[in-house]
Order: sequence, then C-alpha cells, then structure tokens
Amino acid sequence: MNKKMIISGLITLLFCLPISVTATEIFITIDENGNRIFSDVQSKQSRTHKIKEISTIPAIKIPRTTATAIDQENIDTQYQQLGIISPTTKSTITRDHLGNFVVSAQLSPALSDNDEAVLLFDGKVISAGKQLNWKINSADRGAHSLQVIIRSLNNQQQKISSSVVTVYVKR
Repeated sequence: MNKKMIISGLITLLFCLPISVTATEIFITIDENGNRIFSDVQSKQSRTHKIKEISTIPAIKIPRTTATAIDQENIDTQYQQLGIISPTTKSTITRDHLGNFVVSAQLSPALSDNDEAVLLFDGKVISAGKQLNWKINSADRGAHSLQVIIRSLNNQQQKISSSVVTVYVKR
C-alpha cells in the first residue's frame, strides 16, 4: 500500500509542477523611498513584471585526446650558451675579502632535471649540483682558473662548458 501512495503522490506532483511554474506572476511596487519591491501578491500600486526567458548556451563537448607520457630521462637538452658572469676575467680579489668570493654562471636554456652544473677551480671539481652560484672560501693568493661545465647526471657526459675565467687573489 505504501508503494501505491508514493507512486500516486509522485504522479500528482509531476502534474502540478508545470502548472505552478507557468502560473507564477511577479508584481513590482515602488515604495515611498523609491525602492523596488518584488512580490507574487498583487497590490493596488503594483504592476506586472514580465520575466524574460533565460538564455542558455549548450555545453561544448571537448573531444578526449590520448596523450602519451614524456620520458624525461631520454630528453636531451640542447644548451645554447653558458658563461661565468661573476667574477669577470682578470678580476682581482683583494685581501679585504680574505680570498672569499662568489662565482655566478648563466645558462640558456635553464638547467634540465637530468643534468648538473659543475664548478671547476684550477681544473678540479669544487661543487656539482643544480645551482649556478658557488661561494669560494679562503682561496689561496695567486692566479686561479674558473670554469663551469654542464654534464649529464646519468653518464657524466659533458654537454657544454664556459670559457675559462682567470682571477687573481691578493691577500
């Protein structure tokens, strides 16, 4: 019996919905302060408000594409330019700095996740990693050569190198 009551209630509700939606009228009244009051009950001063149909735009169907995953390990970045921008060649680091200085390099395009930047100080590896700035502490006095290379993390193969920059440390 509950099923019959539920079904008959739903059918009655379905028949009433379209009638109630189309039969609704909106009335506008303007009060003494000039405010508009909207109501579904008509008064002596109200006028009927015509409701415009809401314009709808159908949804755009976006076709599904099949994207293939990019194997990041097999991407070989072709570097255009690598250079040491600080210190400049034939720079003199005075003893006021106690032989401490920063080496900065510039690379184009940016360093790939599969590569590393290596700083060579007098031909020896000082540091290797993802940074392009290195701090040299307590460099001995005299002439020193600086060079930056970019190499592959996998096989240590050199991809590009900067020109050699010579600096002089006075202490």
